[in-house]
Amino acid sequence: CTCYKCALALVVRCNRVSVSLVVCPAEKGYLVKCREEWARSQDPEAALKRLPVKRCVEGQLLRGLAKYGKNNIITAFGLIPRNNRLMYIHSYQSYVWNCMVSKRMEAFGLRAVEGDLVLRGGYAHVLSAEEAEKHSVHDVVMPLPGFDVIYPTHSVGGGYRDMLSADDLDIDSMRHKVRDYSLAGAYRRILIRPRDVSWELIQYDDPRVPLVHTDVEKLENAPAPVYLKEGKYRALKMEFSLPSSTYATMAVREVLKMDTSIKNQTQLNTSWLN
Repeated sequence: CTCYKCALALVVRCNRVSVSLVVCPAEKGYLVKCREEWARSQDPEAALKRLPVKRCVEGQLLRGLAKYGKNNIITAFGLIPRNNRLMYIHSYQSYVWNCMVSKRMEAFGLRAVEGDLVLRGGYAHVLSAEEAEKHSVHDVVMPLPGFDVIYPTHSVGGGYRDMLSADDLDIDSMRHKVRDYSLAGAYRRILIRPRDVSWELIQYDDPRVPLVHTDVEKLENAPAPVYLKEGKYRALKMEFSLPSSTYATMAVREVLKMDTSIKNQTQLNTSWLN
């Protein structure tokens, strides 16, 4: 994914790299001709003409470049809806967070240690060695980088500074001249216990028959799937609840120990149905 790279180019350098990362020849479909034209000519109007669907991120960005000029990157990005623009910014924060959590796990494992952060009344608190003994790793939070957070005081805190510095960002100055691109930061727990967990193994013969009774089907009073007592195949059905900013795909990946990327799952579906 190039989202975090685009955010870095936008927030730090405000240059054409950020445009190229959005409008680049990286995928098939209706965007291909547009992206190829941009890569060839760097002409926003010419690239826009090759785009059959104009109301997309690429189209909005190209209209901005055509209207305000290729050197006015920040203003051109302003034509992209705010939520879409913030997606790029948040992706960089998440990228840093993921890297730092990996370093923290490698360094200290599954226990709370001195210098870790926990939340107390909504505010981050640095654990002393004595306090760490009274906490579980499930209490530990790590910050998304920003101007309104504190960092762990152990070695991983320095890792944040080093990583941001390598990206030409000053950890002590995370405000941007454009307010939307200022990074306030936030805290996330490094481990989450799913709630309301249940599971069962299902026997079935036909991989094309749905095995899950969806909420829509329940509202429409559609009959629930009937499971076989014996079948050619077995499926694992899981149910669980997760808090916000936590992803079911990651929970499934941890249980199944397999790649949950869209590309891999598409390949599995293709090979399975063929």
